[in-house]
Amino acid sequence: MELRQLRYFVTVAEHLHYGQAAKALHMAQPPLSQQIRRLEADLGVELFHRTSRKVELTEHGQLLLDAVRRVLGEADNVRELADGLKSGTAGRLRIGFVASVLNWGLAPWLRTFREEHPGVTVTATQMPVIDQVEALSDNRIDIGFTLSRLTYDHLHVQVIAVQPLMAVLPEGHRLATTRYVDLSELADETFLLWRAPFGPHLDDFITRACAEAGFLPTVAYQGPQIHTVLHMVAAGLGVSLVAECDRNMPTPGVVFKELTPPAPWTVLSAVRNRLRRSPIVDALMAELPAIDIQRVAK
Repeated sequence: MELRQLRYFVTVAEHLHYGQAAKALHMAQPPLSQQIRRLEADLGVELFHRTSRKVELTEHGQLLLDAVRRVLGEADNVRELADGLKSGTAGRLRIGFVASVLNWGLAPWLRTFREEHPGVTVTATQMPVIDQVEALSDNRIDIGFTLSRLTYDHLHVQVIAVQPLMAVLPEGHRLATTRYVDLSELADETFLLWRAPFGPHLDDFITRACAEAGFLPTVAYQGPQIHTVLHMVAAGLGVSLVAECDRNMPTPGVVFKELTPPAPWTVLSAVRNRLRRSPIVDALMAELPAIDIQRVAK
């Protein structure tokens, strides 16, 4: 029994005329009749009563017709799903992300992608950078979003956003009322940094920015979550630097100050395994911004 034979059966049942059915199927009548007889032999039941004047469904044929239509419908669904998998319009997309990237607009990007690709099932898991690297290697996620500067050979990194760094000071700080803070003015301060365990993170950009300002920061704390650092700044335990978008996290007791232009910056990157191809990931990466970091650096 073949799917094409089932399609022939449904077409004959709809026309109840072999000549008209053959014309609809763009084939000759004798081969159509032969295929119907083979299908009846395979099923072990007679599907049609044939006379010189008309063709009628048998009782068995009538009962089988609805079931065959369902089978053909499912077969069409399988074909559509396969086509969607090849084109990236169907399937699943498994995302890993560090919590802070939500401040960068990740949610709107994903909402737009889901609206444009309703056949794709999207799952997202918050995980540290090192876990994202391992999950990309082990095929447990398809794409990661991180603020880290990753240089693994098997990973493709696409910078999708750039943000200037801002100083975060406790209320009452000597620089809290100034319009701009020159980073060199914080050389004697204690810095509170945050990073994902076992991997470079935003503190990588902060340390580089301080070095370019002529000093190495004295670090008293490194935490895994940015809101933890903000609350420790509010407690007067030190100062920090965060991406501009993080000022949207209202934290009583802190002030966000712009750094003297040109301000140092940090980036948000989408990361995938370059050794594993996925039409869905291709589709998402194509819709995300792609920023030339070398041009930004200039």
